[in-house]
Amino acid sequence: MNEKVDIRVKVDPTRQDPSVIIQTPEKSELVENIIYAIERCVDTEFPQVSVYEGESVVMLNQWDIVRVYSENRKLAVITEEGDYESRATLKELEEILDRDCFVRISRFEIINLRKVHSFDFSTTGTINVIFEDGSETWVARRYVKAIRETLGHRQG
Repeated sequence: MNEKVDIRVKVDPTRQDPSVIIQTPEKSELVENIIYAIERCVDTEFPQVSVYEGESVVMLNQWDIVRVYSENRKLAVITEEGDYESRATLKELEEILDRDCFVRISRFEIINLRKVHSFDFSTTGTINVIFEDGSETWVARRYVKAIRETLGHRQG
């Protein structure tokens, strides 16, 4: 990656809070990395999530989570770097996760919308979710309408 980044600071005494605008010809890995870095530097509203890797406790940044799901009475927390286990309930995690990024797609699963590559609406009555890492999951039928509304996708 041999891209250069032009960074400029414009002081505006009329602004209350800083604003970041990224101008780019296309969304790229570099742009995603810049967004990722900025979010992690300034966002203290959403706490890290404690998970287990064996007997070790690992603190995860919320933005690193791809999906969380319950299987065989255990809660799996999936990231691009690895899979972990949580001793919290899905409901407890749902309460601390950023509601702008995380959405419930079934009784047993929550996904991070920022880690989704695409939604496939081609199968009538359901939605296939394809993540950036190539993994997939399905939206439960009873959650399809809510997900369509969240995404602004109307059936027609």
